[in-house]
Amino acid sequence: MTNNAKHKNSPSLLARYEKVISVLLKYGFEDVAAHPPFNRFLPKLNKIIPLRDGKPVYEYTRYERIRMVCEELGTTFIKFAQIAANRPDVLPEALLSELEHFQDRVPFVPSQDIVSVIQEDLGKLPEELFEHFDNQPLASASIAQVHRARLIGGKEVVLKIMRPGIDVTIEEDIHILKQLAGLMEAYFPQYQAFQPMELVKMFERSIRKELKFSIEANNLRRFAQQFRGHEGIYVPDLYPEFCSDRILCMEFIDGVKITDPEAISRCGFTGPELALAGINLYFEQVFTHGFFHADPHPGNIFVLPERQICFIDYGMMGSIVDSDRDMLADLLLSVSNRDVDGLKAALLRFTPDGTVENEKELEYDIIEFFETYSSLSLDQLEGTEVIEGLNAMFFAYKIKIPGNLLLLLKALVIIEGVGLSLDPHYNIIANIDPFVRKLLSHKYSPDKLTRKAISTLAGMTQMAANLPEDIENIIRKIREGKLRIEMEHKGLDDFYRKMDEVSNRMAISILLAALILGSSLLVLAEVPPFVGNIPALGFVGFVISGLLALRLVVSVWKHGKF
Repeated sequence: MTNNAKHKNSPSLLARYEKVISVLLKYGFEDVAAHPPFNRFLPKLNKIIPLRDGKPVYEYTRYERIRMVCEELGTTFIKFAQIAANRPDVLPEALLSELEHFQDRVPFVPSQDIVSVIQEDLGKLPEELFEHFDNQPLASASIAQVHRARLIGGKEVVLKIMRPGIDVTIEEDIHILKQLAGLMEAYFPQYQAFQPMELVKMFERSIRKELKFSIEANNLRRFAQQFRGHEGIYVPDLYPEFCSDRILCMEFIDGVKITDPEAISRCGFTGPELALAGINLYFEQVFTHGFFHADPHPGNIFVLPERQICFIDYGMMGSIVDSDRDMLADLLLSVSNRDVDGLKAALLRFTPDGTVENEKELEYDIIEFFETYSSLSLDQLEGTEVIEGLNAMFFAYKIKIPGNLLLLLKALVIIEGVGLSLDPHYNIIANIDPFVRKLLSHKYSPDKLTRKAISTLAGMTQMAANLPEDIENIIRKIREGKLRIEMEHKGLDDFYRKMDEVSNRMAISILLAALILGSSLLVLAEVPPFVGNIPALGFVGFVISGLLALRLVVSVWKHGKF
């Protein structure tokens, strides 16, 4: 039985539908709630006064109300909005800024429920597995809760434990989100540019990964492997014997937060030194290993004695393949050099066919983009503003950037904020430039070019070897009459639409003329029955003709052409 079949008549799903609709109504989205399948729940709902903090919700912007809806609906919708905020090529800047300011109010899970998860997954009670287990959570998030524990032998660890039942709630909410996305695409053309169904599918892929802590454990292993022997970074130990899909056990990090200047100095760092060391480690993740921490906010970075930096929480990681890394390098280097043609070429490489609809306008926007920063030196450029400017162009020209690159761009904005908190003169653009140039020099190194040439030559040799057979196959298909050529005409959609419109009007006009002529003949022939002194069939024909004529006039008037 499919998940959809399981959920279709589930009481909890029906209750969740009612909750979603009530919140949509509360924040003024009656237009969405009025369409199926949601409208069948409306009679069950009480009248809701649309107030927020004592203020009518209509006084808030639509984007603010979207954020409020997601906050009130909880875990799944908050996560969906946070993941959707990684798509600046699809969503407008005003909505993105709202989605970045969530108030995720999550109550603690009762300790007996946490104990049940441990017993179900690890087969024993916490007191049988650990020397000590702290029932009071260290932290609580929307999907999981974190508890400290001590292994038998004295090693301090933390356990990340999934909230009981959260997987069922998320499955139900994904079902509802798909219904909402389909509704928006079908009835609200103004939202089609946001690609709601694509956003839901992207969210579904992402949240399913977050619901398996075994994936986070693998991320931690991979990260530790790529930095093995690196003196500047510390990676927590993993304890797989205490891990499952719902439990992650790793070493407790007794470090200092990067927001504590006095503690940082005791670890041997000044603020500017730590900012530089941290960003260099982050760029090493991206440009050397192609596997990076995608959520580097201050709460996920600690400083340890002996000048070591430690990242925690490996649930959200990003990977970047060589080809995308090269494209990103070209993009950032063009920004650094203020190269209009280079930036245009870099942006167009992200499009399917290397073009956009308004290519000349894109060029002027790039010139304007650079003129904004033309009076500033490289060390004065603010990375946040630069990336926001790039995101605006992605959205305006519908340039589809690979998801992991967008994740990286957002992470760079976060890491710049961290750097500025440590060093007011910190600048991400100035620091990224050497890494980009090093990557490009490697890309065009004689050794790399030689390997690429050999690979290309091997491909051409294989193609030449297959050419006689391919030609023979084509000739055989021609002889058998099986050769099929497909042709696609682009830019004819408007023409076809106009032709449909003209043919429809012509058909109505012919039908209208036939009805008028037929009705007139019936009236002249005085064919019974009669309405008054007028033949009834002729009368009905004239009425239908009048309605059709009125419809035709309205259609012509609406399009403004006579």
